[in-house]
Formats: sequence, C-alpha cells, structure tokens
Amino acid sequence: MGNDGLTLTGSILIYRLYDVAWDIDLKKVEERVREFKRQSIERKRFSKAFEFANPPLSLKLKSFEKTLSGKQYLINAYAKAYDYGVLTIIFELPIKEMEIMEFEALARIIDEPLQEDFLQELDHLVCDLGDALHNINRQKMAEDYTVYYWRHSAPPASADDLMRTLDVGSLLLYEEGEIPPKRATTEQLLSVNFSYSDHDLVVLSWDRAFVLEPSGSMDIPDLLEFANAQLLELRVYDDMVDRELNSINERLMTEVPPSIWKIKRYEKLAARAMRTVMDLTGITEKIDNSLKVTEDVYYARIYSSALSLFKVKEWETSIERKIIIVSRVYDMLYREIANKRTELLEVIIIVLIAVEILLFLMM
Repeated sequence: MGNDGLTLTGSILIYRLYDVAWDIDLKKVEERVREFKRQSIERKRFSKAFEFANPPLSLKLKSFEKTLSGKQYLINAYAKAYDYGVLTIIFELPIKEMEIMEFEALARIIDEPLQEDFLQELDHLVCDLGDALHNINRQKMAEDYTVYYWRHSAPPASADDLMRTLDVGSLLLYEEGEIPPKRATTEQLLSVNFSYSDHDLVVLSWDRAFVLEPSGSMDIPDLLEFANAQLLELRVYDDMVDRELNSINERLMTEVPPSIWKIKRYEKLAARAMRTVMDLTGITEKIDNSLKVTEDVYYARIYSSALSLFKVKEWETSIERKIIIVSRVYDMLYREIANKRTELLEVIIIVLIAVEILLFLMM
C-alpha cells in the first residue's frame, strides 16, 4: 500500500512532567481550579485490571496558537496533578486529514519550539496552585514524552497497512543531528508492539510512543504518562538519597576521630539518617501503591512493558540498596553513640570517685 493520497486524523501529544513539590494536596487543587476531573480508565473491559489509590487530577488549561515551520497550529493545553508531587503539562496538537509526509516532518520539529511555552505554563500553574503544593522543589527535575496518536486514516487502513506505509521505527528513534538507525534496530523496536484488534496498535520506545486507537480513548496515553510520572519520582528520590549519603559522609569525616564530647553531633546525624530512611521508604511505597495492576489483560501488559522499558524496577532497586546503606550508617552511629555514652559514664564515675577521695583526704 502506498501513501499517495493517504491522510491521517489524530493528534501529537507532547508531555513534560515536573517534580514540583514533596506532595500535592489534590483537595486544595480542586478548590482552586474550575475545570478538573479525576483520572480513570474509560474502557470497561480493561478497567478492572487497575486500581488507583489516589487518582491524579486532570486540569484544562488555555489553548493557544503556535507557528511551526511557517504554519499556524492550534495547541490545546492540559495539566495533571499527582499527589506525590508531580505536575504534568500536556500540549496537544490536533491533526485532521494530514498527509503522512507533512505529519512526519511536523513530528520531527515539534518539541524544541514549545520549550519556553512549557516553562511559562509551569510557572503560572505553580503560582496558581499556591499552598496546595507542599515543600516546593526549586530544582524541578523533569521527564519528557511524546505520543503520536492516530484515530483513523482516509482511505481507511488496518494497523498492518499503516505500519507498512509509515516508518514508525525511524519516527520513534529519530534524534536531530544523529545518523538514521540501522534496519535491525528499528525491527527490534517494532517487534515489541501491542494490538487488541486489526485496527489498533501500540509501539513503545524510551521517550516516544505510537498509538493507533480508532475509539478515541485516551487510556493508553494516560497509562504511559502515569509510568513516566513513576519514573520521574524514582529518579528524584534516587538523587535525594545520593545527596543525603554524601552529606552524611562529609559530616562523619569532620567528626573523625570519634569523641565522647561529640555525642550530640552523632545523635543529630543518626536522627537525620533515620528520617531519610523513613521518608524515602514511605514515598517509594506511595509510588508503588498509586496504581495497582490486578489482572494481566491488554492495558496491563502495555503498562507493565512501559515500566520495564523505563527501567522503573532498576531505579527502585537502586533506591532500596541506598536505603539499606543509610540504615547501616544509622546502626553504626547508634552503636557509636552507645559506646561513647558508656565511656562518658565511666569518666563521670571515675571523676566522682576521685572527688570523694579528695574530700576524704581533706577531712
């Protein structure tokens, strides 16, 4: 099947996910915005595969127009607020009866021109949400993701037909300034795809996805966003535990050799180490429990594959390993404190005995 006369209808969804706070009070967010809805899985035959602990809040932002490659496009803007401190900003560029070559050209240039728009929306949103954001994170670590979302083509074509017509592999692997990927690389990418019927298709990569969904359901893009939000938070807390370990190690180095006169300093270090363990254990459990996969159905397989592709389990393992290290530091400090208290008690006893002897001799 050639691509002469073939047009596409759908959208390009560009995501920016930002860690903006320690947590977000979603009830307060609801009080501060007009248009919102709670995240849910729309298609009932797949919805039973998931259980949301505290579904994120979806917010409608103001649409705007943007000139891309000399042509004016409408950009619809949305946001999502997650209770564990993530804000997502989504720019949707609707596509109606666009030829494949024009679509491919647009897909390759769309990210860069929107960078400043994302940052402006983020600043406005953080300001508007105010005290709904607890302990604002000024660093704002981020993740980005893009979904090429098609509803249908004209004339109608099956998923297999479109795969032969569009170079999906190159589209998902494209990086400006880099050489095109080898055929074997694109074939490996395309070998991991998902289809529920002959007319829908999902192909995943690290920072992009191709979704053909005639029903118009946004469940799959939402699930991919959710997986990216989990990845972002795990990156944030991995960085946090790294900084805490470095800080504790530096403090320990300044307290060497241990001394009975430094017990208070050791107590502060031990308390800090224990607080780090408790905070990180609590937040990682919150992330893990935010969305539970209960059955191995179509959506669940896509979600699990995204988590695997994003190496979420590896990030979790990294954090768990570092938490164990911090716990051991706490145990070491606790033992050192106990030893120094014993030494201090022995010194006090010796001093008291010496005082008693002196008093006796002076009598």
